[in-house]
Amino acid sequence: MKFAQFLLKNSSVAGIPKQVERFAKFSPSPLSMKQFIDFGSANACEKTSFVFLRQELPVRLANIMKEIDFLPDKLLSTPSLKLLISWYSQSLLEIVDFLEKNPDDKEVLTKFTQTLVNVRNRHNDVVPTMAQGVVEYKDAFGVDPVTNQNVQYFLDRFYMSRISTRMLMNQHSQYCTL
Repeated sequence: MKFAQFLLKNSSVAGIPKQVERFAKFSPSPLSMKQFIDFGSANACEKTSFVFLRQELPVRLANIMKEIDFLPDKLLSTPSLKLLISWYSQSLLEIVDFLEKNPDDKEVLTKFTQTLVNVRNRHNDVVPTMAQGVVEYKDAFGVDPVTNQNVQYFLDRFYMSRISTRMLMNQHSQYCTL
């Protein structure tokens, strides 16, 4: 991974490349509207949502991070992209911490829900930060039509992934009491 060296310099996220590789091997699970709505039903926090999200969110975050890794090195070196990568890294580590936790423990559920709220809030500025990174890149290195097309393709996929991940976190945090 290109950003592995950047991450390894920060000891608090040294396990990130391994976690990204582990979870990026999986594709995000499709979710029907019925399943999505069922997350809001009685006991869904314990029986459905928590168990699903503690596995699914790391997969989605890792896949996003893998795609970020395909961006041009010069774009990855912008301050905005470094900040964005740090947000995704921190969020992945925080959610992975719940993989082995007991879904029947109310305290675990409360901590998980609070973690999702924190992750969601941390990612509030992902879109403007990504846009700022692209501006920083273009200002420093100019415009290349091929790179522009590739970056635009990435951005389309990135924003769709972000929307779906955010919907899952919002659904859980809305229906699972803190």
